[in-house]
Amino acid sequence: MSTTAPVRRSAASRRGPARPRASALRRRQQRWGLALAAPVALLVITFSLVPTLQGLWYSFTDWDGRTASWVGLDNYAKGLLGNPEFLRILGNNLAIVVSVPFGVAGALVVAFLLAQGTRGSNLFRSIYFMPVALSWVVIGITWSYLLSDRGPINAGLRAVGLGALAQDWLGQVSTSLLALILVFNWSYLGINVVLLYTGMVSLDPSVMEAARLDGASGVRLIRHIVLPHVRRYLELATILTMSAAITQIFGLIYTMTNGGPGVSTTTLEFQLYTTSFKYGRFAQGAALGVVLFLFTLMLTLVRIRSGVRRDDDD
Repeated sequence: MSTTAPVRRSAASRRGPARPRASALRRRQQRWGLALAAPVALLVITFSLVPTLQGLWYSFTDWDGRTASWVGLDNYAKGLLGNPEFLRILGNNLAIVVSVPFGVAGALVVAFLLAQGTRGSNLFRSIYFMPVALSWVVIGITWSYLLSDRGPINAGLRAVGLGALAQDWLGQVSTSLLALILVFNWSYLGINVVLLYTGMVSLDPSVMEAARLDGASGVRLIRHIVLPHVRRYLELATILTMSAAITQIFGLIYTMTNGGPGVSTTTLEFQLYTTSFKYGRFAQGAALGVVLFLFTLMLTLVRIRSGVRRDDDD
């Protein structure tokens, strides 16, 4: 016993200083991490957080671009909720957002057909992806011509005896928003097809073959085999397209309809621009920016919550 006790004490003494050294190393790593992250954090605070807080402050003031005086909730009560067109504009945003799942579903069908080894699938992938390489301005101007009263689409309808359907698709309240939604989803079809196609080609061919041998085909094959496998790709495609529908559709509206007729194709993003820079009501524009931020935040939280529920179910 006299020989083992010192051994134990020496082993303990050797292990003892390890903890202070480990904690010192950890503190050093944390300091280096903070030092390296500080420039990026400073940029985020300067160009993101500070302007956001400024916009929130100005939304409660009467701001002419130089001076601001506190008016409380007047910009929200009178400028937004008191504006009869505001609910219509908000409804336009909701309509575009609601259309996103249908656009992604169309991309899913196209990606599924391409993944079946269709002849010329590489060429078709390039054709579908082509709109992604174009700017919103080019897309808007091109489709404005195609959908005009004397454009090729109406000319084609008249040529096949469907002249009664020919109309100025962007010049009427009843059709302008639908035309805008279709063009927007078409412009994002390519990137969604590529995303979903990537997920589908990663699926083990033996799984698909076994499902076909069991009698699965068409809708059943997509529902029970393909969808569970590409779920994450579907979520990514939906998030990207929905983000664009809320915050990146300005260029398309500006070149195709300029928000009209009336406000039939005006969104929160476009109304923010016209209120601030066309009419010079900067404080109401700031209030619209806050509403747009809250609208985006609400959809983000709903999306995160639904994703957490799916993960819990899995």
